[in-house]
Amino acid sequence: MNRGLLGILVGLGAAIGAMWAAKRFSGTNEDETTSGAGAAAGAITTATEPVAHREGLDPTLLEILACPDDKAPVIYQKEGQAERLTCTKCGKRYPVRDGIPVMLIDEATPGPVPSEAEIAAARALIPQGKPARVGP
Repeated sequence: MNRGLLGILVGLGAAIGAMWAAKRFSGTNEDETTSGAGAAAGAITTATEPVAHREGLDPTLLEILACPDDKAPVIYQKEGQAERLTCTKCGKRYPVRDGIPVMLIDEATPGPVPSEAEIAAARALIPQGKPARVGP
């Protein structure tokens, strides 16, 4: 097979894979990102309706995330306008910025270990992908 054609096919496969991953984690519909034959050609179409901002995090992501320091589960919380993931063992708080969890130990702030009631409240909201409200 011609090396140039092989490179195009590999690049097209990578682009389609990246679009699929973006769609999977952003929660958009098929018609909002790509459609039909245009998807195979790599063409991106836009929806005529404005896309609502997705609130919260993907429930599957919330189930698998863990504290990078001690590998304990984290819970998703919101205090005021700030969102965070809090370690259930050490209490470290990892910020969530623009819907993206920043799971870096250097970015974490210390905090108290969440109570059993806080953990239960946050775990009840995992299927919805919403944060548990804490504080005032």
